[in-house]
Amino acid sequence: MAIYQYYLAVVPTEGILKKQGLIPNQIGVSTETGFFESDAELYWKEIDKKPDGITPKIDLIVKRGDWGNSKTSFHWKTYTETLDNDAFMALDEETLSITEFSFRADLRENGFAFLKNMIELGQENDWMFMDRKGKLMNADFEEIKESIRNSDAHSFLKDPIKFLESLDDENE
Repeated sequence: MAIYQYYLAVVPTEGILKKQGLIPNQIGVSTETGFFESDAELYWKEIDKKPDGITPKIDLIVKRGDWGNSKTSFHWKTYTETLDNDAFMALDEETLSITEFSFRADLRENGFAFLKNMIELGQENDWMFMDRKGKLMNADFEEIKESIRNSDAHSFLKDPIKFLESLDDENE
């Protein structure tokens, strides 16, 4: 993941409500295995959602990658010297229902078109978004902007030297 990309996992509101009965402020995340893992998969399993109505809409937002696509995974990617947006969706091998869905928005993009389109898709499908800290947010650009302002990606783009120096301070 490039430092200027802002990660969001997509989490179905219906699945959260079925599993928990209410919307918590955040859900579990971990990096203990060396990989970023979250409890988002639990909420997708609750609703048994197929990707058929969603993937064509994502195809209109970002180009489908020409690698790694199969019956159980989809990759989308826009990559140029000035733009790097992507999305990933995993499906259960038996049911072909969504088990994981996330995307990374390039914060260097003028107007944040990709991010705004993904938020709009989230509104249409009653999704919530989760940042790398596990914070759940509505499909609302203003709410997500606050999380962006507190992200490493934003800190780096705002002042790369200060960001890198803060990493040195953390390691002392």
